[in-house]
Amino acid sequence: MHTSSVSRACARAAGALFATVLLLGLSACVNTSLVDRWKDPAYSGPALHKVLVVGVQKDQGRRRVWEDGMVAALTHEGVQATPSYQVFPDKAPAADQLAATASHEGFDGVMATHFVSASQRNYYMPGYAGVGFGWRWRYFGYWDTVYGPGYVETEYRADYQTDIFTVDAGGGKLIWTGITRSVDLSSTQRTTDEISRVLVPELTKQGILAASHK
Repeated sequence: MHTSSVSRACARAAGALFATVLLLGLSACVNTSLVDRWKDPAYSGPALHKVLVVGVQKDQGRRRVWEDGMVAALTHEGVQATPSYQVFPDKAPAADQLAATASHEGFDGVMATHFVSASQRNYYMPGYAGVGFGWRWRYFGYWDTVYGPGYVETEYRADYQTDIFTVDAGGGKLIWTGITRSVDLSSTQRTTDEISRVLVPELTKQGILAASHK
């Protein structure tokens, strides 16, 4: 095989390897996790079919973004969901308003999410020394030594609590609560999307939500 053919083959192999490593890295990246949860041990169903979604936020724009994102995730799984701003357009409802309206409108559950806390963590990433492709990578067998200095990494974290209530003649009760932790997320939309991807499968698996989409 000619030198040029070897070079092209090596280039293709290097490109394929880089793409594989990149995809693996992206798939392994988890920015939101469920760090705590509780389920009423006495609750055995039925699973909730029609849910009113409440984003407890003072900023009404963010509230709408939050509720729309969560409703979209629930609807995708076959759960009938409604954002609370359609019923209470001015601000998130008080507890007594919420209970009365949810019962009157035929909801069998309420999902309410509120911000808990934010924090940051600094940690040191040590330097490294290894081998990598140099500028002459196309020549088979040639490697350069690569050095990387240590640095300080900052991680920003935000915790949100989500509570699930039943709606019945007795006023309903708390049947599930959980806290999610999101790391370095830049927008309300992205945070909502990530939290919904964590919460909805968990809630359907535990029989809290009646999902029909599989």
